[in-house]
Amino acid sequence: MTFDQGVLADSLSETAGYKAGLALSVEELCDALSGTSYPDTIRASEEYVVRLRSEEYEALFYKLLHRIGYTAEEYDGDVTGAKYFHKYRDTALEQWTGVTKLYVRMWPKMMKAAHEAKTKQMDPRPFIMAAYKKYGQLGVTMAMERIEALNKAVTLSPHSLIRYRKWHSPIALAALFKGSKEAPELGRFIDQRYIDFLSQNEDKLALMHWRKFEQLTAEFFDREGYSVELGPGSNDEGVDVRVWKPGDEVTENPHCLIQCKRQKDKVEKVVVKGLMADVQFEGADLGLVVTTSELSPGSRSTIAARSYPIKEIDKNGLSRWLQKLRTPGTGIVRV
Repeated sequence: MTFDQGVLADSLSETAGYKAGLALSVEELCDALSGTSYPDTIRASEEYVVRLRSEEYEALFYKLLHRIGYTAEEYDGDVTGAKYFHKYRDTALEQWTGVTKLYVRMWPKMMKAAHEAKTKQMDPRPFIMAAYKKYGQLGVTMAMERIEALNKAVTLSPHSLIRYRKWHSPIALAALFKGSKEAPELGRFIDQRYIDFLSQNEDKLALMHWRKFEQLTAEFFDREGYSVELGPGSNDEGVDVRVWKPGDEVTENPHCLIQCKRQKDKVEKVVVKGLMADVQFEGADLGLVVTTSELSPGSRSTIAARSYPIKEIDKNGLSRWLQKLRTPGTGIVRV
């Protein structure tokens, strides 16, 4: 594949933007691919014509999708599901071969049925049921693996127009760090695309805009079933997020008051004392400090000595939050 000057970066940005919904600059592309040789290739392509084998371009694209959080694991490019042959060759090769033959025979018919019904969705149940009838539960597992391999191939390929979700508008990755008033397309307080990016780039948490950090905190509790009020962002008198237990009215005293501290330095006890004053004033059950750093030893000593109902979510806790938020969690987190 030959890319004229500037075309490689444009291609990657546009195609990743179409699939993942994130608009990336040249420098953001290079930053996402740091630790590989790809940034050198992309920067060189801004000045010169570059050539890549098709498999090299695909590998570059799959790594980019993973690094910006679109895929939880980097796609290996296995279009045919060949890796499953190695999985079953010593234990169930006959069944795997049989399911493969069913797939080859039945898939074109299911594609034709979808075409005649004028739908973009295929019904895989005839294939799955045929595999179950012949090989039982193992057949179902093999059939699902075959479908998954095909789905990943067409959804993640830079050459296809198929994607997991249709985004109505791209969002700029830079807005995560500079701030924006753009309403999230997926999510109540912060867009899912930012969450997915951060789940693969936790080192960027401390660099994100302070308002986005507050929105991330509010999003977590909202998805866990709490009633949430995000403060105005300024003149909030030290309370960034208010949380009520599921079922409680927001006119009642809040369950928890949250102070968000997106910073590198440890959170000093003056913050803890201020939060405790707010907890007492509003009649809340407890206070929570959410920080990209951690509480200082003095803060922890103050909390212990005075039996303050103050808890902490540090950078390790934020990491756990992000992994839950990648796919909205269930159940209630009690703080």
